[in-house]
Amino acid sequence: MLALSVEAHRTGCAVVVATGELDLAGARRVLDKLDRLITEGRDRVVLDMSGVAFCGAQAMSALVRTRARAQRAGGWLRLAAVPPHVRRVFERTDLSRLFPHFPDVAAAASGRPIPDQRTPPTRAR
Repeated sequence: MLALSVEAHRTGCAVVVATGELDLAGARRVLDKLDRLITEGRDRVVLDMSGVAFCGAQAMSALVRTRARAQRAGGWLRLAAVPPHVRRVFERTDLSRLFPHFPDVAAAASGRPIPDQRTPPTRAR
């Protein structure tokens, strides 16, 4: 089960708080919510993922599509407080290059990501 709520941030962006699982059904719900915001002209969106227990492939695909749609509208989609187990999936699939690491909503709203902390792979000699 996924719960979604929308809040306005002092910077003017919309903050969508997701709690639960972003499985197939959750992916559809979050995609609908984000699409609705962008259609309404609220094209600067932070998705607070601090309460997300699971993020499946369908949800990741929905986030990539929504990010592109927000950019076409002149805005952005930023993910905040992505739990470590979900963040690792973003890193392994190279989606972390599209979604920089924002530790919290304030950092995402202001556009101040944490630098990528991954170490490059070592080469065998």
